[in-house]
Amino acid sequence: MKHFFLLLILTITSFSSFCQTRMTRIVASTETSIDFKETKSRDINRLNLESKIVGKAALPVSYRFKNKQLILNGAGLRELLWVDIYACGLYVNKPNTNAGDIIEKDETMIVRMDIISKAVSHDKMVKAFHKGFIDGNDKNTTAKYGKEISEFLKHIDGLVLKIGDKIDVVYEPNLGVSLYINYEKLGTVGDLGFKKAIFNIWLSKNPVDKSLRKELVQGEKIE
Repeated sequence: MKHFFLLLILTITSFSSFCQTRMTRIVASTETSIDFKETKSRDINRLNLESKIVGKAALPVSYRFKNKQLILNGAGLRELLWVDIYACGLYVNKPNTNAGDIIEKDETMIVRMDIISKAVSHDKMVKAFHKGFIDGNDKNTTAKYGKEISEFLKHIDGLVLKIGDKIDVVYEPNLGVSLYINYEKLGTVGDLGFKKAIFNIWLSKNPVDKSLRKELVQGEKIE
């Protein structure tokens, strides 16, 4: 009987030690993830662990961009031929269900793309940006900002995109549109007019994906 109780105590102790070690690994992993994202860029940082699951990605429900707190206005999947290409989120200062108003606003906002498909490559992403830029804008706008879109996309020259990569298109008043890859800023181009042309890719009357636009603005108020 003594041997039985001794064996039981050893088993409980070992299990408790295992659980404690397991929990330590989980906590350490979480802290490492947060530290990595905060170290990678001083511009974009997650505020908390609360996320919205979109396909195979988890988009944070709030961001701190420099000294501003942005919230997730809406999120959805970019699909092509029934294949999920990337999870997309729109971050703004205040909730807004009017796509036209979002496009026109001269305030900090972000479109986040979280790659979830092996089908995404540098060349395909560049072509998709160009097509979305042309389809989402009128001829005068595409002619006016054709140079800027080419300059903007030069920032991703040579990059090999893969599942898990995060692309942030960030607009800041009086600065322009910046491109971040995995929280690293690659460059800034344009002005408010260029911002409108870029955000038209996702939010115009002829967006890259109408279902995605609906999810980003949580409605169909397109002006």
